[in-house]
Amino acid sequence: MAPSKLRKAIGAVKDQTSISLAKVGNSSSLSDLDVAIVKATRHEEFPADERHIREILSLTCYSRAHISACVNTLSRRL
Repeated sequence: MAPSKLRKAIGAVKDQTSISLAKVGNSSSLSDLDVAIVKATRHEEFPADERHIREILSLTCYSRAHISACVNTLSRRL
């Protein structure tokens, strides 16, 4: 069963709110990571854009702190 238009609209608003909060809440590099994760895990039925996945990988490849932040953000999103 396809999601209703109202559910899609609410999901889009929640995504925009999450992106705005991520931009304001953390340090520069962690907010970039949070924004990339939110964009990669949107409420759409399509797979994530490859550029968002690449950004997440590039931000987490050298820092354990970023990996920990990535896992925490993904667990909150799920």
